[in-house]
Amino acid sequence: MAEALNLEVRHTDLRGLAPRIVRYALATIGPVGAAGTQFVLSLQLLHLLSPASFGSFSFLLVISQFSTGLWSALFCAPLPIVMAQDEKSGQGLVSSLFAVNLVLSLLAFGAFLILGVSLKVPVAAAALFAGYAAVALLRWVARAHAYALGAGHRTVASDLVYSAGLLIGIGLVSILGAHSPDLPYGALLISAAISLLPFGRQYFLTQFVRVRLYQLPRYVHVWRQHSRWSLVGVITTEATVNAHAYIVTLISGPLAFAPIAASALIIRPISVVINALTEFERPQMARQIARRDTASVQRSAGTFLLVLILTWAMTVAAAVLLMAYDPGAIFPSHYSQASLALGMTLWLAVILMRILRTPDSVLLQAAGMFRWLAHASIISSVVSVAAVTMLLVLGGPLWSLGGVLLGEAIFAAWTWYQARRWRAAARAVPSLMSNETQT
Repeated sequence: MAEALNLEVRHTDLRGLAPRIVRYALATIGPVGAAGTQFVLSLQLLHLLSPASFGSFSFLLVISQFSTGLWSALFCAPLPIVMAQDEKSGQGLVSSLFAVNLVLSLLAFGAFLILGVSLKVPVAAAALFAGYAAVALLRWVARAHAYALGAGHRTVASDLVYSAGLLIGIGLVSILGAHSPDLPYGALLISAAISLLPFGRQYFLTQFVRVRLYQLPRYVHVWRQHSRWSLVGVITTEATVNAHAYIVTLISGPLAFAPIAASALIIRPISVVINALTEFERPQMARQIARRDTASVQRSAGTFLLVLILTWAMTVAAAVLLMAYDPGAIFPSHYSQASLALGMTLWLAVILMRILRTPDSVLLQAAGMFRWLAHASIISSVVSVAAVTMLLVLGGPLWSLGGVLLGEAIFAAWTWYQARRWRAAARAVPSLMSNETQT
């Protein structure tokens, strides 16, 4: 992994670093604002809800974030490639992608409603969260589409509208109080709905008016060429990074998951930056690969890694200061400080491993090498699930995070190996840089 780190940073052009960081800042301002308000809502509910209710909320949020990962695999990752193919062939694959997106988002509503009720969330609140999750999925694809069109300002505007709406909801929760999740879940739904408005009339026509059932079968081409391996990668990645959430909640219940979710709040800012820069870099790298511009791809990966490492270092400093001087500023007194400190330490180690693999992972996605990437996540997921289960039984819920750390380390090492393979192949046979090639 040290060699991988040196390789990436060596290709960072320091002279061009400042302009790129400015572009990163513009790319992250919207997602950081959106996730920041959601982070504030989580902190608010950490204090207002019972540990069991907070555990249920946190688990639903994990599943919602997993669903956006599924949508990234099914729609967002292939979208820039499919749009380029449509320009050449006129097959109408983008239209089929939007049609399938709408149908699956409606099905997601039903799935989240059933899940919420099974977690003993009141039916009305479960329906509100299900509505939020479905609209959030539509917005996730709309964001990726705007980026692919070069209209990133619409994505930023959508994120800021979401942030503003949720801030108003947070204010109402503060004024009225919330010992049930109805009001905060409703605020999430309304905020997500109004955040679709910045994508404009053309988006609403494309996503809701012009979709036709006969467009659905065309998605099979996207599925066979890109999405199936990307989906395998997302599912096995989820098994790697969130095995603890499913296993702990299934075996020990939402109450046991609450301290893990609480300590995970410290890495939420890093996750936001990773997700935002991934959405920004993937189409950038896809265009660089299409031009066979190896030097630009390497610079992008190097700068990406450097920014993520700096973000991690600042988060570590903030965590140390928080626990040393005023942990009560974030965490209620009924959470053990020793447990929180252990959880935060494990989470920071986990996210470091994730950072080390992210630039190479995005490169492989941009190159269309979803099968290669899936191999890495399949291996790590098996290790993660087994280790999480064993550590849960032997050490308790918090120590289950050690299994996630082991899985992430294996994932990082294998992803670096696959990216090194791709670079070697691209140097030997430049045509392999094409993001339409899959071996």
